[in-house]
Amino acid sequence: MTRPRQCWFCAGDTTATRHDRIVGLHRDVEAGPTWYLGVRTTWQSISVRVPRCERCHVGHTIAQSMLAVSIAAPIAYAASGELDTLLGILPSTSAGKVHSAIWAVVACLPALVWIATRQAWLPWRRLAPRPLRHARRHPAVQRLREDGWHYRPGPFPHWQNAKDPDLDHLSGPSARPRRILGRITGLLGLASFVVAVVLYLRDSELAALFLVIAFGLFFLTSKIDPEV
Repeated sequence: MTRPRQCWFCAGDTTATRHDRIVGLHRDVEAGPTWYLGVRTTWQSISVRVPRCERCHVGHTIAQSMLAVSIAAPIAYAASGELDTLLGILPSTSAGKVHSAIWAVVACLPALVWIATRQAWLPWRRLAPRPLRHARRHPAVQRLREDGWHYRPGPFPHWQNAKDPDLDHLSGPSARPRRILGRITGLLGLASFVVAVVLYLRDSELAALFLVIAFGLFFLTSKIDPEV
C-alpha cells in the first residue's frame, strides 16, 4: 500500500505520484568549440519530485490555461481590426467604436479572471491555494540552490523538460516523444482558439468549427502529454 504524502501546495494527503511537480536544476555549465566550428555546451542536471495532489494539479492546469487564453484574447482582438477601429486608425462611426470598446472589455476579461485566480479572489475549490512557482520553495530544491544549482533543467537557450527522478514514472526520458507531441497539439489548439475568436468577430460561420477543433486538440493534449 502506498504511503500517504503531504502535498506541498495545500498540505493535504496524496498518494499518486503522477500529479507531482518535477523541478529541474542545472550547474557546471561549460561551452567549448567543436571540430565543425560550432559551440558545444555541457552541464549537469538534476530533478526534484515535489509532492502534489490531484486537486492542485488540476488547479495549476486551469491557471495555465487561463494565462494562455488571457494572452490569446488580446491578440485575437487586435488581429480582427477592432483595435484599429477603437484607436481611430480605421474610419468608423460612433456605433462602430462603441462596438469595438465592448469587445475590448471582453478581450480583457480572461486577463482579469487570471489575475483573480492568482490572487485567490475566486472561491473555487478546484483551484490550487498556491501557484506553481511555489514548488521552488521546497526544502529539497532550496538545499540544491545553496549548493550552486540553478533553476531550469538546462541553461538558456538549452532549456529542456525536467526529467523525472523516478525512471519508472511515465514522465521519464522514455516519454519525451509524448511530451513533444503533447506540446505541439497544445499549440495547435491555442492557434485554433485564436482563429475561432477572430472568425467570430468577423461573423464567420467557421468560428464554431475552429472552436470545436480547439477543444478537441486540448482534450487530445491532456491524453498525450504525460505532464498534463
